[in-house]
Amino acid sequence: MTNAEAAPAPRPVRVASETLLLTHALLVGLTPLIPVPILDDAVKAAIERRMVREIGRANGQELDDEAVKALSDEPSGSLVGSIAKNVALFPFKLVFRKVFVVLEVKRASDIASQAYHRGHLLDLALASNVLAPRGPIAAAQVRSAVDAACGTVNVSPLGRAFRSAFESSKGALEEYGRALLSRLGRGGVGDVAKAVDEHAASAPRAGVMARLEEALRSVPREHFDDLETRFEERLGMRLVRR
Repeated sequence: MTNAEAAPAPRPVRVASETLLLTHALLVGLTPLIPVPILDDAVKAAIERRMVREIGRANGQELDDEAVKALSDEPSGSLVGSIAKNVALFPFKLVFRKVFVVLEVKRASDIASQAYHRGHLLDLALASNVLAPRGPIAAAQVRSAVDAACGTVNVSPLGRAFRSAFESSKGALEEYGRALLSRLGRGGVGDVAKAVDEHAASAPRAGVMARLEEALRSVPREHFDDLETRFEERLGMRLVRR
């Protein structure tokens, strides 16, 4: 067998399903369409925490609250900046809500891509028993390695692919977003986590998921190879491969 014909090197072990990662990435992508400042950030944080918990459970680990926060929450400075920006935009979102559904598609796909990459790397870390107490690396250090890997690799290939999927699913996304807002409206800000749990348990339209899966398949394998290599470098240890 020639080098050109050689089988590709094995990828690190993945455990969490694509459905789990794509569902949460999609939910994160909906949050820029929530026309209420602070609430959109609260919902995004609740979705990201839920994704971390579910990835942990998929790997047979019940992560405690401190680990979940360390692995999911944005730095406080970033959150404050985001809230300030959203407060400034609030009147315009109320008046031009339909316009924002169009204008926010790029941001929606970008943050959905970011959420998918983070979930992907966390799953690899948990499957390789990197995270303390099973492994040698604290949750905050794992998150730092995730952010560093995503910061040094161009994550836009998946963002562009997701954008195409979002553009062709606007009607379904608006319907799915309205259902989330309805759940949030029933419980109020204090029950964001409950509303997110309920909404995540109600699967989005099959067509939306199929488009996201197709978008994911369109991203070259080399993109994830590079991301995983950078992650290992930042962790200072090699992930388990089969």
